[in-house]
Amino acid sequence: MTHGVAALGARLELPSVLLVWIAVLLRGPAGLRSAPQRAVWLAVATAAAAMTLNLPSLIGAATRHSEANVVAVIRNVLGVLSAGAVLYFVAQATADIGRLRTALALAVGSVLTVLLSLDLAAWPHLRIGVSATGSPAPSRFYWLLLISTHLVANSLCVLLCLRYGTPSGNLSLATSLRLFGLGTGLVSVYWLGYLVRVTTGGRWPLPWLALLMDLHGVLRALAIMVPTFAVLRRVLSSIAVAWRLWPMWNDLVTAVPHVALAKPRPRIWDVLWPQVPYSVLSYRRVIETRDAILALTDYISAAPSSPGPSPRRGSSADLSADELAHLVQGALNAKLQGSIPTRQRVNLGSSGSRDLAGETAFLLRMARAYRSASPHGGARRQ
Repeated sequence: MTHGVAALGARLELPSVLLVWIAVLLRGPAGLRSAPQRAVWLAVATAAAAMTLNLPSLIGAATRHSEANVVAVIRNVLGVLSAGAVLYFVAQATADIGRLRTALALAVGSVLTVLLSLDLAAWPHLRIGVSATGSPAPSRFYWLLLISTHLVANSLCVLLCLRYGTPSGNLSLATSLRLFGLGTGLVSVYWLGYLVRVTTGGRWPLPWLALLMDLHGVLRALAIMVPTFAVLRRVLSSIAVAWRLWPMWNDLVTAVPHVALAKPRPRIWDVLWPQVPYSVLSYRRVIETRDAILALTDYISAAPSSPGPSPRRGSSADLSADELAHLVQGALNAKLQGSIPTRQRVNLGSSGSRDLAGETAFLLRMARAYRSASPHGGARRQ
């Protein structure tokens, strides 16, 4: 079993590193601009660099050129910097970071100084590392200091994520914290495995370490990508609303074009290359549909009777989606046939919903009723 775990970890090393780098590059601009996100982004970025320097192909190339120790030193420096960024993230959420920033910088600098000094003072060694056989190089104390630095930083981070990662008003933040905390927990187990090897000489944790590091990278990448996923979800929701409203909206704004911000285009181009940002696409579609319905209000009395539910003549808040679709369809036909509008008391410009979500849901039901009842809409929707 351990052989299969080790093989799986080896296969996932490169994909996990690539995923982390993709997340780091995509979130870089936003992560660096936002002070609360900066520490997390730096922790993931430095961890990605350290994971890259741990790839077997890169280590093999460095060994052939007698640079294995240089790569190991840089990797461990990046690892300590990642732990420092994690501590900075913890300090941001729990204390006055202004007073701790200097202390944190001194602590990280001291750890790096001691590690580099231990490496330079050690007897000549072929490669810094903890192998399956033999003693840790350059020394056991070197690795105990490195391991304890990571365990302290990661343990504090996991406790913070457990405290603040509970579902709250900000679901994206809670999800991001839980993913980041889970990834940090896995890398803590990774360092515990090294601690077992360094202190007891036991080799049983070693086959699991690569897989733990891979999963840690995936979870941390997903954690910093949560805001991007949230934006993507909103964009897809906006596209879906615009797509479903398009047939009815197109008929309405064709009859009353002054309510539309831009001239209607074919349905597919309307969502692939919208004339407004995706963030306001569905909002504009709802507003323009409502404005068009309001503009057709005065044609209700001129509308010829047609089969379908007999609508009640009251405020639109009293009308069901099917009834309003029936009224609007008749008013639209009357407008297109050149009927003379008559001032009406009824106001069809509101569904009675108090928020955009309720208004959108009502119009989607109305659009479905409109499509099923319209005998001519298919020709205009081509």
